[in-house]
Amino acid sequence: MDPPTIPDEPNYLLVANPTAQSGAALQWIEQALAIMKRRGMAVELLHTQPDGRTPAAVTERLDQAPNVDVVVYLGGDGTFHEVAQGMLRAKRLRPLGMLPSGTANDQGLSFGINRGEIERNVGIIAASHLTMLDVGQVQRLGLDDAVVDETLFFDSCGWGIHPDILAARNRYRDLVGKVPLLRSVFRDKAIYVTASVAKLLESYWTPVKFRAEVTADGVHHVVDGLTDIIISATPIYAGGWVLDRRAEPDDGLFEFVPMQGRRDWASKTLRDLAASPVWQEQLDQLGLSHSEGFRASSFDIDLLRPEKIELHAQVDGEEWGTGDKYRVKVLANLLPVVTPADFVAPWKPVSPQAD
Repeated sequence: MDPPTIPDEPNYLLVANPTAQSGAALQWIEQALAIMKRRGMAVELLHTQPDGRTPAAVTERLDQAPNVDVVVYLGGDGTFHEVAQGMLRAKRLRPLGMLPSGTANDQGLSFGINRGEIERNVGIIAASHLTMLDVGQVQRLGLDDAVVDETLFFDSCGWGIHPDILAARNRYRDLVGKVPLLRSVFRDKAIYVTASVAKLLESYWTPVKFRAEVTADGVHHVVDGLTDIIISATPIYAGGWVLDRRAEPDDGLFEFVPMQGRRDWASKTLRDLAASPVWQEQLDQLGLSHSEGFRASSFDIDLLRPEKIELHAQVDGEEWGTGDKYRVKVLANLLPVVTPADFVAPWKPVSPQAD
């Protein structure tokens, strides 16, 4: 798909959450607006909405304001997800500019756009260089492969222990939210860490490993002994890892990454850190195994866990129900994103022997 045209003097819509980062986001919003106006950029502000209402608010605003030429989000990957969802539902497609300010910022880091560098990042937006980003569609399937639910993702989807942790985190958050004194001190990372420790301890006596039968672009794969599956849409994952150093954000392919036990997790943690000097050849010498994944534009996935326990799914870092059969498709070059024109990924080449 060809990117939309950005006029010489575009109008911008900034979408941001003033209550994020314990109030620090409000200062970033004010700074971003001041910088954009100082550059002569026409900009208006739209606040995010609670309870998942942001995509609808973005769609409504864009359809009511045909003069908006570029949408800019300020926030983390969750804000990117919600804003992009809303943009793709609008009657006319606009480019998305990035002012990342979250914890992981996979989208921004995949293009060398760093958290909080507002002056530089506004300059990137003003330069109007576009990349057409691949978008993922994930469907949960029921009987006769009927689609039960579907959504879009921009970062990753997956199944296993990590989505189980997200589900536990959400349960704890709901419980804590009912106790005013407790919710003021037990929040955010503390809840996530508690859920992670609980699931790790549970894994020692409850079966967690599962099997996946995957048809990827017509090729059948069977993977046993899984603790997690990640399908990655961005080169950067979880703020600092590159799960496949061949990955590009616009190549029409996603990376299927299997996690098979704690040793495999250790190997990937060491080898796939974006700035890591450790290569698989060195890990082989240490006896750290590493299960290889594969790349494709479509995946049909059947999951089987012992005792017929359904697996939780995650989409862009948020819990997305349970099931045992899914279909994932790459919607190639669907979302126009404003990126640096001169960015070269520092995690390439793919091996120490490569030129």
